[in-house]
Amino acid sequence: MYNLNHFSLKKIGLAGTAFGSLLISLSTISQSAVAQQQTPKLNPCPSIFYEAPHRDRVMVPAGCPPNAATLRLQQQGQTSGQSTILVVPRRTGVRPIQPPVPENRQSAIANITPTAGTVDVKLKNNTNVGISYQAIGHTEPRYLAGGQEFVLRDLPTPITITLVRQDDGLLKVMPMSTSEGTLAVSLDETTNFDNNQGVLRIQKDGQAFLN
Repeated sequence: MYNLNHFSLKKIGLAGTAFGSLLISLSTISQSAVAQQQTPKLNPCPSIFYEAPHRDRVMVPAGCPPNAATLRLQQQGQTSGQSTILVVPRRTGVRPIQPPVPENRQSAIANITPTAGTVDVKLKNNTNVGISYQAIGHTEPRYLAGGQEFVLRDLPTPITITLVRQDDGLLKVMPMSTSEGTLAVSLDETTNFDNNQGVLRIQKDGQAFLN
């Protein structure tokens, strides 16, 4: 009697174990199916291809409804495959900048041969008033009395010299002579506004210009 009851209990235990395993398997399969259903599918045709500015610049992937860029390229005979970026020229109302006129288009008043990259400039004041002069970046403003002359030595090229009459009158600058490394100019009065000059520029190659 004991053996029969023991055998029956053993069978019931085995059956319970098998049934429990079956429930676990069914639960696992059910969870896997739910997880697969919850996994979102990638959209092969995202809306970004149809929004500005991409709709006008990027072709859509194959199989997607065409956007403006795709239609334009299809008209040109190109088929859509991988996304292609179109470079659309930007139109602006800005006019092209006119390059400045080079200084060498202006007639040089003199040509000097710099010595070791420097020049001497002799100023002769032929007016009856004082003239203020300055080699920009190399001297402070100085004063040259009427009838006097002065030599600015060892000025590195390029160099700009400003000349201003103390009475704010008009000034005409005229080259007198040139020698190796030296330029001599006269400073005279003038009543012609077109002849008014006050800036002497010497380029690195020794060409001298007036403004």
